[in-house]
Amino acid sequence: MIAQLGERPTEDRKECSLFVFNKKDNVKAPPRIGRINRLALSDLIRYDLTQLSQLAHPRILQVVHVLEDTKDFMAFGSESVRGNLDQLVIEEGVSQLEMKLGVLQVIDGLSYLHNSAKILHGNLTPSAVYVTNARLWKIGGFSFSVGAKDGVDYPCFPWTKKLPSSLQPDLDFLAPEYLATNQQYVTTAADVFSLGVLICWVYGGGKRIIDAKNNLESHAIICGQLDEALNLIAEELGQNLKESLVKVLSLDVDVRPSVQLLALIKHFDDPAVSALRQLDDIAQEFDPTLKAHFLSQTLFTALPNIPEPLWFSRILPRFNEQLFESNEIFTSVAKPLLFMLEHCESHNIHKLKAWIRNVLEHTHQKTLGSFLLENMSVLFRRMSDEQVEDKLMELVVTSMKSEDSSMQSSAIRGIPTVAEFLPMHFVVRKLLPVIQTLPGYLHDNVPRQLDLLAALAALSDRCDPAALQQLTTCVSLCSAHHPVIIHAKSRLVQRVVTRDGSRLKDPPHVCFHLLNPLVVGLASRDLSPAHFDDVMSSIRILLDIVEQLRYDADNRMAQDSAGVGSDY
Repeated sequence: MIAQLGERPTEDRKECSLFVFNKKDNVKAPPRIGRINRLALSDLIRYDLTQLSQLAHPRILQVVHVLEDTKDFMAFGSESVRGNLDQLVIEEGVSQLEMKLGVLQVIDGLSYLHNSAKILHGNLTPSAVYVTNARLWKIGGFSFSVGAKDGVDYPCFPWTKKLPSSLQPDLDFLAPEYLATNQQYVTTAADVFSLGVLICWVYGGGKRIIDAKNNLESHAIICGQLDEALNLIAEELGQNLKESLVKVLSLDVDVRPSVQLLALIKHFDDPAVSALRQLDDIAQEFDPTLKAHFLSQTLFTALPNIPEPLWFSRILPRFNEQLFESNEIFTSVAKPLLFMLEHCESHNIHKLKAWIRNVLEHTHQKTLGSFLLENMSVLFRRMSDEQVEDKLMELVVTSMKSEDSSMQSSAIRGIPTVAEFLPMHFVVRKLLPVIQTLPGYLHDNVPRQLDLLAALAALSDRCDPAALQQLTTCVSLCSAHHPVIIHAKSRLVQRVVTRDGSRLKDPPHVCFHLLNPLVVGLASRDLSPAHFDDVMSSIRILLDIVEQLRYDADNRMAQDSAGVGSDY
C-alpha cells in the first residue's frame, strides 16, 4: 500500500523512516457504490496519518514528519523502523523470547487505545505492527480505526465483496461479529479477537490460522473450527497460551478476556521477559538506586536465560541509548557487561569495546575500581585491547599506592588471575617496586600477607633470574610467623623450583629471603605434621640449590686460578 523507502536524518539528526505512496497506485471504490461513498486508498492514508499524529504512546508508531501531499506522491516520516511483522517474521524469523516481548508490547498499545484513547484499531494485522531498529513492536495502520460512541460501543461497517480488499480491513484478522447481519456496533473484544489471530500468525511463523481468501462464507466456516486450528500449532504455542487463545478466539464475545488480562497469563510470566521489558522502559526509571539494582541484580540474573543474539540486538542498544553517560551507575552496568564479555562468542567481543573503554575512564569510583580489579581476568583474557590493558595496569598500581586498604587488597587479590597476561617490563619496573612500599599495609596482618604470597607465586612463573631475585626480595615483606605464612612460602619455593630452579643464582639472597624464614618456621608448634614435612622438603631443595651454587662457584674459582697459573 505504501512503500518504506529507507532512513533519513530529521532536523535533530535522528534517523527516521520515510514512507512514500505513488498516486499512480491509488485504488478507488467502483462508481456503482455511489459518488458520496467513493472511497480511495489515498483517503485511508490521510485518515491513518491523522489518527497516528494524535496518538502519543511508547507502543504506538511515532510520526516525526507530517504528511506531504503532492500531485504525484504522498509521503511522511516515522521513527526509524526496520519494517513490519510481515517482513520480520517471514524473512528473518523471531525467537520465542522476542515473540513474548513483542506481543506484550502490542498488548500495551491496545490497552492504551481501548482504555485511554477510546479507539478501536479495527485492522490489527502483521502489516500494521512495525518493528523499530531498537526491536520494539509498535502499532500503526490506523486506516480503519474508530472512536467510541458511548465509551463502550464502536461503529462497524460491513465487509463487502463490492469493494476492493485494499479498501477494507483484512478479512482473515477480522472478528466474526463484524460480519453479522445488521451489525452496527462492536466492542473492544473485536480487537482482542484480531490480536489472537495475530498471535497465532506470529507463533506459527507467518502462517494464517484463518485463510478465507476474501470469501465471507469461508471465513464463517473457519471461525467455527478455530479450536481444531489451534491444535495444529499447539506445540508452537505451548499449553498455557493455547488454552488462553481458545477464549480469545471464541465466537462468544463475552468469553474473550480484556487485553490487560491476557498479559497476566502464565505464558508471559518469564523472568527474562520481565527483565527485558524493564530494560526497554529504563528511561522512565528516574531513581538511580532502583535503576542500579535492576541492572546489577535483575538483569544480571536473567542474562543466562536470554539468547546471546538478544544481548547485542536488544540489551546493548538500550545501554547505548540510555546509560552511556550515566557514570554514576557504571558499577551496576559493569556487572552485566562483563558477564556478556565472558560468555559471548569471540566475534561479538568488539561490540563491547566502546563500553569497556568508557567504564575504565571512571575507575576513580571506588566500587567500580574494586569490581574491575576483582574481574580483571575476564578483561585481559577476552579483550586483547592495549588501551584496556594499560588502563587496568594503571588501576593496579594506583590502587596499591592509595591509602585505601580495601583497594590495595582488591589489587593484590586480582594479580594471580592476570599474572600470565602482565608484561614483564610492567612487573619489574612498576609492580614489584610498588609492592616494596607496602610494609605498613602488610604489618602483622596474616590474610594480607597470604594474598601477597599468592600474587608473588603467580608472578614468579615468567620471571627471569634478575626479575626473580627482585620478586623474592618482596617475600620478606611477609614476616609473620603464622603457620599458613610459613607453608605459603614453602609452596612458593616449590613452585619456583618446579618451573626452573636454575633461575636462583645468588646463594646469600636465597638463604636470607627464602631459606632462613623456612628454617625459623620449623620451630612453630602450630605447624601441622603434613605442613612440617612440606617445609622440610622445601628446605632440603634450597640447601641442595645453595650447595650446587657453592660448588659451581668453587669450580669457577678453581678454573680461573688454574688459568691464571698457566699464564706464568
